Amino acid sequence: MTRETIIEESLNFFAHHGYENTTLANIADAVGIKKPSLYNHFDNKEAIFLSVLYHVADREKEYMTSQAHLSSEQSVAEQLRHIYQIYLDHMANSTEGMFFKRVTFFPPDEFRDEIKKVFLMVEDCMTETIRPVFEKGISEKIIRPLSTDTLTSAFYTLIDGLFLEENFYDHEVFEKRQQASWHIFWLGIKIPSEED
Repeated sequence: MTRETIIEESLNFFAHHGYENTTLANIADAVGIKKPSLYNHFDNKEAIFLSVLYHVADREKEYMTSQAHLSSEQSVAEQLRHIYQIYLDHMANSTEGMFFKRVTFFPPDEFRDEIKKVFLMVEDCMTETIRPVFEKGISEKIIRPLSTDTLTSAFYTLIDGLFLEENFYDHEVFEKRQQASWHIFWLGIKIPSEED
C-alpha cells in the first residue's frame, strides 16, 4: 500500500509544485513515513517521478477508454463532442491534467524524452478511441470523406490549443471558446445536410 501512497502523494506534489520544487522530505511527510523509508520502495526521486509519469499515463488511457464506451450508443456528433468535452474537462479539473500540463509545458530536462514518449503513448490511445467514430461518420455519410489521419490531426490541434488557453482565461471565457471552437470544427468536418 505504501508504494501506491507514495505515487499518489508524489503526483500531488509534482502537479502543484513541479519536479524541481518537490523534495523527498515533502513526499515522506505527506505519506507519513521517514525520508529513509522511501528507499525501501524507490531508489531516488527520479524513480518516483518516472513511476508517477507512467501511472498517470495508464490512468489517462483507462479514463479515455471508459468514457468512449459510455458514449458508444450516441450519434457520431454526440460521441465526438463527448470525447472532446471530457478530455478538456479532465485536463482542466484533475490532478492528472495539472501534472500533464506542467510536465509538457515545463519538462525537467532529464525526463524530456521520456515525457514525450508517454505523451505520444496517451495520444495513441486517444487515436484508437476516436478513429472508429470518424470512420463510422464517414461510412454513414455524416463526416466528409477525409483521411482519419487528417481528422485526428485537426482534432488534436483543436484540443491542444484549448489545453494551452485554459491557463489564460477564466472559466466563463474558456467555456465560450470551447463551444465556439467545437462549432467551427464540426461545421468543417460534417457533410452539409438539406437542413443546413
